[in-house]
Amino acid sequence: MVSQDIGAAYRTRWEQFTRLAHTEDSLARERQGLRRRLLMPYIAFLIPVEDPAVSAQLAGWQRVFQHWMEYDPQPANRLHITLHYVGMLRSNPWVLLPMTWRRTVLSQLVDRVRVVVESFPQFEVQIGPLNSFPNVLFAEVQDPQRCLRLLRSSLRRALPLRARPPTLWSYLPHVTLGYWGEQPAAPLIEAMRSYRDADPVPLRVQSTKLTVYTRHDVPLDRALLETAEEDVIARFDLKAPDESGNSDHHTP
Repeated sequence: MVSQDIGAAYRTRWEQFTRLAHTEDSLARERQGLRRRLLMPYIAFLIPVEDPAVSAQLAGWQRVFQHWMEYDPQPANRLHITLHYVGMLRSNPWVLLPMTWRRTVLSQLVDRVRVVVESFPQFEVQIGPLNSFPNVLFAEVQDPQRCLRLLRSSLRRALPLRARPPTLWSYLPHVTLGYWGEQPAAPLIEAMRSYRDADPVPLRVQSTKLTVYTRHDVPLDRALLETAEEDVIARFDLKAPDESGNSDHHTP
C-alpha cells in the first residue's frame, strides 16, 4: 500500500463512520455466547507511545470525548501502535485451536525477529488527526516515508508462516484511544468534525515489544481496559543514529 492509499483508507473509514446510526459495542459482543471461548490472551508486536508530548496530546483528545465513552479510555501506559498480530495464547495447552501458541514457544519468535528489528533505524511518524471505527475512537498514524510499513514487512518475513495469521482487513496503523460502546453516532460525528483537521504530532519510533494482552471476560464494567493485563515478553530497541546524527536508512 502506498502513502496515498493509506490516506484514502483513513478517509473511507471516516465516511463510513459518518453513515452510522449507532456505534458498536465490540467489547460486550465478544463476551456473548460461544464467542467467549475465543477470549484468550492475544499476542502482538506493539510500538509503545512513550513520548511525553505525544502522550499529553492523546490524553487531551481522550478527555474531550471521555464523557461519550461507555468504557474508560485506554490507559496512558498502554497507548500503542499495533505493528503485527501473531495470534492467541493457549489457555489450555491441550486445546489445539488455530492461530494459538504455547507460552514456551514465544521465545523462538523473539529469536527470529531480534536481529531484524534491532538493525532497523529509528524513524518518525505523525500521530493524528482523530478518526473512528464503529467501535473505537483512534488517532491516525501518518507514515509518509513508509518506514513503519517497511519495519512491519521485515518483521513479518522473519516470522514463521504460522505467526502471520490472515485477517479480514488491510493493515491501517492507528492508536486506539477508547471504546464507544453502543450509542447514537450522530452526536459523536458532529463533535469529531473539528478534530478531523487537528495537526498531527511527531513520534520517534525507538522500540517495539512482543506482548501478551489478557482481556478479562467479567466483570464488563467501565474499567475493563484498566484491569486488562499486559505481559511484555521481549523489548527490542531500534538502531539509534550515530554521534553525527546519521543512521543507515532503509529504503522501501
